[in-house]
Amino acid sequence: MPRVPVSMADKEKSYYKFFTQKMASPPQEKLDQITEVSRQAKDALRIQDRNRLFEAGELPGEFGWWTFEDGTAMIANQTFLPGVTGEMFDWWFTWHPIDRLRYAIWDPEDHFDVDLKDRARAVDPSLSIRERHWNSTHYVWEDAGFGGIDLLEINFKRPRDLGYDERMIDTDACNALICANCVTYGTADQPDVPVVMTHFLRPKEAGSELRSRFWFGWQIIDRTPVKAIPDGAVIPKEAPLALLRHNVVEFTNLASILPEVYAQEKDHW
Repeated sequence: MPRVPVSMADKEKSYYKFFTQKMASPPQEKLDQITEVSRQAKDALRIQDRNRLFEAGELPGEFGWWTFEDGTAMIANQTFLPGVTGEMFDWWFTWHPIDRLRYAIWDPEDHFDVDLKDRARAVDPSLSIRERHWNSTHYVWEDAGFGGIDLLEINFKRPRDLGYDERMIDTDACNALICANCVTYGTADQPDVPVVMTHFLRPKEAGSELRSRFWFGWQIIDRTPVKAIPDGAVIPKEAPLALLRHNVVEFTNLASILPEVYAQEKDHW
């Protein structure tokens, strides 16, 4: 696969080596689980039940994609991140949108560009790493498998503002929680797609386990899930199917590079 374009200036950056190295390959047995048929809705974590992520053990639908009777959809992905801590994960979401090459090293074949709306906040030393990405807005251009390069607006939020129980963060149940209201912008032929994103990290021996959820057709407003597509509208199955494949690829690669990127760049903003 060809890589996204980079500039001559990008090639001089200390983290360019992560762009040129071979991407980590997702386990084939995981890719084989992604089928053209939606899984049974009874096994999916509905957006109204999102605080169940704090429960110990596994939930029924930790991997797959689903479509629902109201036209909405969701995906779930689970990834082990060896050597990764909650601090590293929070740092990544603050550090990477500052520069397009940082976004590209996450997935050099699909991540084309990123624009951070409030760069000053991301480097404000008076704020904690988490506070720097709360209420930040990223505009990203990526090929998530929908047939071209898409523009996404990602509005990151403090977990409590999306209805999560923050008392459970920094416990054995959860060591980082990244969440956002998102929109994938459409075209003249394709409407915008609203999505709620959650990356839920919990500590495991020798690293952390990432459990990602994307709820298509929803936004969370005043801590309450609101269906954001008209009655009768249906999220086409191609959207969750493509995003699940993309999510597997990008987080497999991030798992392989994040500890080294963090060790090298954690104090370089």
